[in-house]
Amino acid sequence: MSLIGKIMNELNHLGSGGGWLFWALVALAFAIAYALLGLWNSLRFPDAVLLSSREWIDLLRDPSGQTGPYHRLNAELRVAADPGRRLQEAGQRLFSRADHLFPFAFVMISSAPLIGLLGTVSGMFKTFGGMATNTTESPIDVISGGIFEALITTETGLVIGVPTFIICAWLKSRHELQVIRFHQLESRLLQAFSTQS
Repeated sequence: MSLIGKIMNELNHLGSGGGWLFWALVALAFAIAYALLGLWNSLRFPDAVLLSSREWIDLLRDPSGQTGPYHRLNAELRVAADPGRRLQEAGQRLFSRADHLFPFAFVMISSAPLIGLLGTVSGMFKTFGGMATNTTESPIDVISGGIFEALITTETGLVIGVPTFIICAWLKSRHELQVIRFHQLESRLLQAFSTQS
């Protein structure tokens, strides 16, 4: 059996035991992955103005003013009617997408363990319901099925939530560092313009 076949077989087994909440968690995992890829892309400045995306990344890594992108940005701003406003607009274009995506990503990530907890409660209801009623199945089968559902959904919620929270927090720290460096650059440029006026 191929690797993909084994993965699909295991997913089918987990899905049959975890119920619809397991599949909801799988769908949520894909949505979180999509959001994290969007955040990663936004940190690459796809909406860059004044400079190219690559130049902004290089400039914000070293905002000291000794690089080619710094001199090019300086030249671009010198011909602008209002350099401060032009620089502020560039900053909004660079960072607005990530600023809007981070809260959405963190809400989705924090919902994964909560959906897992809902699966725990659902599995416990199934377990206690199986203990209280007479069914054609043996009580141990009903009880073990409920416990399996409770454990699978809890584990899946934590496996999705914890690593993605760490990744999103790392991306957030990178974003905040870029914003701080942009403000340092903005301050240096505006100070240079005011002294030359």
